[in-house]
Amino acid sequence: MAAVSFRTSTPADAGEIAHTLELAFDGYRHIAPPGWSPPPVEEDPIRVRLRNPAVWCQVAEADGGLVGHVALIPASLHSSYPIDDPTLAHLWQMFVRREHWGSGIATTLHDAVLDEARRRGYTTFRLYTPAGQLRARGFYEREGWR
Repeated sequence: MAAVSFRTSTPADAGEIAHTLELAFDGYRHIAPPGWSPPPVEEDPIRVRLRNPAVWCQVAEADGGLVGHVALIPASLHSSYPIDDPTLAHLWQMFVRREHWGSGIATTLHDAVLDEARRRGYTTFRLYTPAGQLRARGFYEREGWR
């Protein structure tokens, strides 16, 4: 496997982040109700969000392309469950492409987002993940999430 590098994302990464989301959401089909289709993923809203200085995102690159990312937003920016609490961060996204599962990339991204949340002064962190997404839930539980 190629060496992996990590860097803070830029709005120019929005297309590859959108593609990673499409791949991840397609993987939800096995836990979704019959007839469910993944939501459309649009690049422009991701690009806009990445321009916001309150948003932080780190990408992992290998083999000349993006293979994973993690992002945090203030909980007040969450589109479905906003909470106006300046101490609460929301884990907006964390995805690693399937061919890199088990490589340690997720753990490195996870540690980086926790460090960044602390650096920004957040004292509480939340995330949402589908109940049926057992692999992700197991990861988060191993990392101490409740």
